[in-house]
Amino acid sequence: MRQTITELESLIKLQKPDYDSKLSDIPSKDKIKFRRDRINRLRIRGYSNCDVARQIGCSLSTVEKDLSEIRKRSKSWYEKESITDFCQSLYDSIVLCDNAIEDLQILFLESNDLQSKIEILNSISHFEERKTELFQKTNAVKKYCEVIEK
Repeated sequence: MRQTITELESLIKLQKPDYDSKLSDIPSKDKIKFRRDRINRLRIRGYSNCDVARQIGCSLSTVEKDLSEIRKRSKSWYEKESITDFCQSLYDSIVLCDNAIEDLQILFLESNDLQSKIEILNSISHFEERKTELFQKTNAVKKYCEVIEK
């Protein structure tokens, strides 16, 4: 069996004590993690499940179970990342609305023209409505996360 540099580096990393903090000190957990890593890399290279099983020396059902677990964890990771990114964009938008409102309030105080003051107040009102919409989306995300956790 021919091993690549990446596989050899993975072997070396397993011998070091800086294991993944999510894994326990049980050696079998690290072996499973290592096997899944190898299975994933071989599948990415285009090997069939049968070829992967043969090359790693395990059963086809083990390969299929590991691939299922890899997909499940990947989906979970992407979902968490997308929620985090979405929440960050909501937060950034709320901050921008706050900044716009503050600037408009300064303009309002400096303005002497009644028509300009009315337009500025309309703009402030628009940004306040936008902030309310963003807060509602934030609450929707919180509820969605609560449902996922259950």
